[in-house]
Amino acid sequence: MTRLMDTIGESVRDRCKKANLSPLENEIRKCILRFFAGTGNPPTVQEIVEIVAVPSDVVNQTIRKLRKADILTTQAGVITSIYPFSAVKTRHTVVFADGHSVNALCATDALGMHFMLGEDITFRSLCPECGREISIVLKGGRVVSRDPAGAVEYAKARDHYGCTAETCCPHINIFCGRDHVDQWRAKNPAFSDGEVYTIEDAMEDGRMIFGEFLK
Repeated sequence: MTRLMDTIGESVRDRCKKANLSPLENEIRKCILRFFAGTGNPPTVQEIVEIVAVPSDVVNQTIRKLRKADILTTQAGVITSIYPFSAVKTRHTVVFADGHSVNALCATDALGMHFMLGEDITFRSLCPECGREISIVLKGGRVVSRDPAGAVEYAKARDHYGCTAETCCPHINIFCGRDHVDQWRAKNPAFSDGEVYTIEDAMEDGRMIFGEFLK
């Protein structure tokens, strides 16, 4: 039986290939990722123009192509997300060694940043059931600490079609434990047929999806 996260992961990972991006378009995509990672915010069109040294019409055309391919999202002409980053506050925060932080679209995206950027991270997320902050530290490709110890990931895709950031990401979360998943499921029957993963499994999904994103 195919795991839900395998289906979602393969879809997100392979989008750049399916979009048939030119080397310049892919460089603009990577510029947006690096800017997001370094600042926690998306770059403006003008900032991309200055970094990549291309005309603004090329940048705007590339952003439209990336949006059509579900690689990023925009609102009123402003970039609002690009997998794995969100410009809007979510329940998932990644803190880097220098103290700056970024918002992740979902739990797997947050864990995947460790492999995409090659940096140690502290991932903080809020349990959907009780609201407690969960903390997971990744160093050298492995989980070195977690609090609480029984934390798990729960994933449920609302819809396999449309923008993944809107249909899947809001429903890929970290819970304090399986008991909190069960309690939440009982209160949310429409999302009760999701899948539970260990933090190590979720970390490997993040590696599979995002490990090559900047290569």
